Amino acid sequence: MLKIIRLSTILYVIVLTLLLELPIAVQEGSVVVPLVNHAHLITFTLLGFLVELGRCKKSMLFWVSMLLVYAVGTDCLQWLLHPICQRCFDWVDIVNNIVGVFLGTLVGYFCRPLVKRPSETLDKKE
Repeated sequence: MLKIIRLSTILYVIVLTLLLELPIAVQEGSVVVPLVNHAHLITFTLLGFLVELGRCKKSMLFWVSMLLVYAVGTDCLQWLLHPICQRCFDWVDIVNNIVGVFLGTLVGYFCRPLVKRPSETLDKKE
């Protein structure tokens, strides 16, 4: 189960990075679904949750700081690549990213006992 969570996390980071950097075509006059306004919050909550569930050796502080660097870095990269990708830097997105990281990590922390760790499975076999 732990390997599946870690593989899912890696694939999710790859897809999320592509989605955050590729241009989005929005037609003028189109209606924006309310959920889209909170897309950064939702995606980074899921990322924080997956990372917390799959975490084992490094401390929580290390992984939260890595996620915060990723959360801010993706928006800074949008700013740097603006002429190419037509994406822009937005403080609201960064705040939603950061809140999502903390929310997902918190939920993942309380769900950690549901995921069997390698040391727990070895103890049960003996």
